[in-house]
Amino acid sequence: MTTLAELIDQVEADLADSGNATWAAADIQQWLVDAIADYSQHFQRELSVNLSITTDDDRRHDLPDIVVGIVSVEYPNGEDPPKYLQPRSHTHPDFWIEPGYFDYIVSGNDTDADEIWISEKPTATQAIRVRYLAHHDLPTATSTPLTVPDEHQYILRNYALWRAAMQLKIIEEASPTSNSSLIMSQLAVNVDRMRRAYVDSLAKALYATSRSKPVSWRGHTSENSRVY
Repeated sequence: MTTLAELIDQVEADLADSGNATWAAADIQQWLVDAIADYSQHFQRELSVNLSITTDDDRRHDLPDIVVGIVSVEYPNGEDPPKYLQPRSHTHPDFWIEPGYFDYIVSGNDTDADEIWISEKPTATQAIRVRYLAHHDLPTATSTPLTVPDEHQYILRNYALWRAAMQLKIIEEASPTSNSSLIMSQLAVNVDRMRRAYVDSLAKALYATSRSKPVSWRGHTSENSRVY
């Protein structure tokens, strides 16, 4: 997997500034971290967790704090073929009396975990397998492998190039040089060109993956408003 350090080197090569004569490596690193955060608003990674049932009839189970959407809920885990629960709001009049359903409960605060509620009473020693979406890790060290797929890392590079162009423009605005109006015009064109390159690369990637799986998204509280 590509590390943050390797991606920094690639951006420096894109900028023809491997010696950091113009752009500091620390700035490029921060731009790439910002790029990952922005990328995560459009593309999440899919993970899974097995929620162990330790008490009979325990229908409510905490989710990892990184969950932003539910892809599927399998209960009981390990069936062949798998048995998947269907989404239904827990406020539905039949939720608690008909088996085969789940609800994704968003806590609404940072102290309580989001939960999965299932409509049937489970048996201890069973497990619920939840496939979910999460944002990509924001690397804190340059040696950290990135969770963004290699085939999408050009999007992160385009974001960094846009930010690099913006920095030059901001520097010129703060301390104008001779022929500043001409330079400012050129820098503004470069910023817009880099911005469009980033937006276009993001849009193309979104289009290529537009046939996504149904997902129950964080923040939706009514059954009718959810996208599964």
